[in-house]
Amino acid sequence: MANFLNNSWTVCEEPEFFGLMQGTKVHLSQCISCTREFCPVKPQLFTAFFPEWIELRESPLNMKIIELNKGLAKRRKLAQLYCPKKKQASTDCSAYSAFCRYNLICGVFSERNGKNFIKSLRWRKEMVYFVMYLDGTTEVVGKNDLGEVDIDKVDRVYPGNYEVRIVSELVPLGEEKEKLEETVAAFKEKYSGSVVSGEGLVDFESWFENASNGDSAIIPEKVLVPQKTYKVVKIKDVVEPTEVKIEKAAEPEIIPEVKPAPAQDVQESIFDSAEQPAEESKKRGRKKKTAE
Repeated sequence: MANFLNNSWTVCEEPEFFGLMQGTKVHLSQCISCTREFCPVKPQLFTAFFPEWIELRESPLNMKIIELNKGLAKRRKLAQLYCPKKKQASTDCSAYSAFCRYNLICGVFSERNGKNFIKSLRWRKEMVYFVMYLDGTTEVVGKNDLGEVDIDKVDRVYPGNYEVRIVSELVPLGEEKEKLEETVAAFKEKYSGSVVSGEGLVDFESWFENASNGDSAIIPEKVLVPQKTYKVVKIKDVVEPTEVKIEKAAEPEIIPEVKPAPAQDVQESIFDSAEQPAEESKKRGRKKKTAE
């Protein structure tokens, strides 16, 4: 950490406020005591003084050894588990003598109680928005979901690229422990910036002292407030729909079904029609005879 701080120089964002020239570089140790809020350099202080918050899936640890330790944890002591940071299986843990940035996810120290563990900070880069509504409620919204927020109910929005979380970490023994304690103490005393938590914009020192293990906050870069504006929209011609009367189609006429006569009846009718002319001719012949 000391070697990193020796090379941590940055260009001051507001040199006129301190009577400096444009492009003047300052050391990050000077930024700690800076009273300017919402400076884009503020998040760099967290990256300089505190380790990064690493997820297990993003770490270079040996996953096979981690799985092995899970099986051995039930029958072995914690001190006898293998270090997943090393390529070869070894029970030597370097976190006892030097600070290990993987001691939160290595699995060797599942219980974080005792004097060897202290409250510290971890940072993670993640673009989020802390939204404060007019009714006093708050919400953390992702970058892609900000457009779905009802802007009429918003009081203010704090965008941030860095999130900090309080964790309990193993403190190395000897001189490294003293340096870590001095760094945290100096940061709490000198850093006058603010962080955004569930209670809104709060002082970093008071938040760090009162927050519990696992609590997180956002480092605000600026403040966004709703602004009334207008939008010109071209009025398009609206065509009123015309009523179209649909006439009911005429129902088709029902044609009665003609059933064919039985075969026997048809023959009888034929014979009857054939006999009728014969009988009429006989009657006509009788009339002629009587007349004569």
